[in-house]
Amino acid sequence: MSRTFKLWMLLVLSLSIVSCVENYDNPTPVEYATLQEALAANDLISDIQENPDKSAMEKKKNGELFYLSQYSMNFRQAIDHNQPDGDTFQQRVSILFRGFDRPTILVTEGYSWMGFGDGEDFGINLNANMVHVEHRNFGESFTSDQERWKYETSAQVSADLHAVYQALKPIFKGKWMSMGTSKSGETSMDYAYYYPNDMDLAAAFCSPFNISLDDKRFGDYLLNEANTEEVRNLVKTHIRTALENGEDGLYKVCCELLKQQQFPLPSFSEYVYNVFDNFFTLFQYTIPSQHIAAIEDLTKNTESYAASICNSILMNRDPEFYTYHVDCAKEQGFTNPGYDYFADLLEGTSFKVEDIWKAYLTEADQGLVKEYDNSVRLDMLERFFLNSPIPLLFFYSQCDPWSAAQPEKLGPNAKKIINPIGAHSYKINDPTYCPADIKKEVMDYVSTYIY
Repeated sequence: MSRTFKLWMLLVLSLSIVSCVENYDNPTPVEYATLQEALAANDLISDIQENPDKSAMEKKKNGELFYLSQYSMNFRQAIDHNQPDGDTFQQRVSILFRGFDRPTILVTEGYSWMGFGDGEDFGINLNANMVHVEHRNFGESFTSDQERWKYETSAQVSADLHAVYQALKPIFKGKWMSMGTSKSGETSMDYAYYYPNDMDLAAAFCSPFNISLDDKRFGDYLLNEANTEEVRNLVKTHIRTALENGEDGLYKVCCELLKQQQFPLPSFSEYVYNVFDNFFTLFQYTIPSQHIAAIEDLTKNTESYAASICNSILMNRDPEFYTYHVDCAKEQGFTNPGYDYFADLLEGTSFKVEDIWKAYLTEADQGLVKEYDNSVRLDMLERFFLNSPIPLLFFYSQCDPWSAAQPEKLGPNAKKIINPIGAHSYKINDPTYCPADIKKEVMDYVSTYIY
């Protein structure tokens, strides 16, 4: 073999290697000119709509949110993934596209799709594609299973996500991470539990992992740990005010307000739950430095306080949340925000914890609580989070009441970060919610596995 030929062969080989590396770094499907063409080629995907999120378009216009295009579509899913040839439903999937060569964030919605907000900061920071998958039986993604809710389980929901991932992975060939906030973060961890080989990292932000139908850790946290003693004492004082005199106290004022608006009247048990939930929500969405001012504004007079409790009642009755109550009854459990701390005021009233569950489930669905199964949650807490084969990230805010149900024991492949000033939010790019050093800690961990 001549020296010239050897040099020529080395040149060909080196160009081949460069070509392979370039193809790996920029895995654009050469057969498709656009993402829309790639999506349209999959027979599981239909009804592709462009620009479904107008708020994202406005942010792009203002230079706040860079992306190339956005689409929403229907994805054909099996109602029962154990019978893939059986009945199907159409699940809403939405994509914010930044490039075939970018990492991809799978936002595992726990509710209806409300736009590309959840995970937005991570999409910006990683310059990543964002795939939002609406949770089955929320929004536009209803199955025909509502009469029995047999397939409304974490296993079936995780199989939905797995099917979407399998369909899109050939298009987005880079690193993938799942994430979500609150119930969406629970969904992210459920997915990692059932399909640990899909994602390169799974993250949950402000996500509770309840362990019972009546999880009392929430009351302990809300009344003994969240914020300062001054704030907690203020909350306790106003709760006592709302519960004094039982059915003859502020409950009567709330009933009158709801009657005037022609809403069904709450049982005393539903009222009691929303007295607590009123402050639960305030802690959830207000940063700690604003808690005292927010509480004082909420309770400045009888009418204002009664109106805020009524708003809480109506919010929890919202039909959009019905499947959430089903999920709680079946696997996720309900919160007990601290009834035992006020037993002296509730004794002798008609209050019963089980009546709260009945208030949010139809008579036909109330039997679901008898099927409650926390085995998956317990296995996650006692085994999976300790021995996860993929990296896990948990993010909590110190004064967010949902932090009451955070996992306590984590293994070497999991990290928990506590935000000292924030609320119930993923917004790590907002210094009002998240200090710069906490943001850096989060992004350093994520980037280790996603780049």
